[in-house]
Amino acid sequence: MNHAERLQTRIDAYLMSLRRSLGELPPDEVADILREIRGHILERAEAAGEMTDERLAAILKALGRPEDIAPLYQAEALMARARTSYSPTLLLRGALRWAMLSVKGFAIFLAGLIGYGIALGFLGGAIGKVIAPTHVGAWVSPGSFSIGTTTSDVARDVLGWWLVPIGLAVGAIGLIATTWLLRWALGFAKLRRALPAANATACRPSSAHGGEGRVRRSGNPTFSSTPPCAASSRR
Repeated sequence: MNHAERLQTRIDAYLMSLRRSLGELPPDEVADILREIRGHILERAEAAGEMTDERLAAILKALGRPEDIAPLYQAEALMARARTSYSPTLLLRGALRWAMLSVKGFAIFLAGLIGYGIALGFLGGAIGKVIAPTHVGAWVSPGSFSIGTTTSDVARDVLGWWLVPIGLAVGAIGLIATTWLLRWALGFAKLRRALPAANATACRPSSAHGGEGRVRRSGNPTFSSTPPCAASSRR
């Protein structure tokens, strides 16, 4: 095995490990991610000039271990679907994945749980009032307020049948407001690190690429002694 083949084998092994770590994503998304990472590796390789085992190892180290960056891609893909969804389940899944990676994400997930919980509580109280009017209500007792049933002898139902329209209205508004809050908040989630840029000090146009410094994104890598412009690296 010659030098170029050995380098290509290391790149393929890295991408194969990343593919395994991205297992839960749709195949087309996995293919896009692998294409992006391969293209970035080749651009960094071109920018480095003559590629050595040590330089390739540094490029792969800068990218990060496949098992470390794969969860970021998975979380980003899940939240991209959640941002355009009206499903509370999908929105909470996206917020939960964000919560596992940042304090801000945890706060948004907690707000979503509370919002949906309050909304469902009012809706459940309205439906329960119709089913069991003497047992379900909006109960007030010294120091407490609850919607549902109660075992307190001093609690009194302050809404009566008004719980039905009020519960339906507040519950619906709560569901809509919480859904829009999560959709809006997930738009600010930035999980994936930008790919490290190629060395700008080594930048000069390459005649082999029409002066634009672009590299091939597939096939065997070509390690030239004339690096392309780092500005063309994908970020």
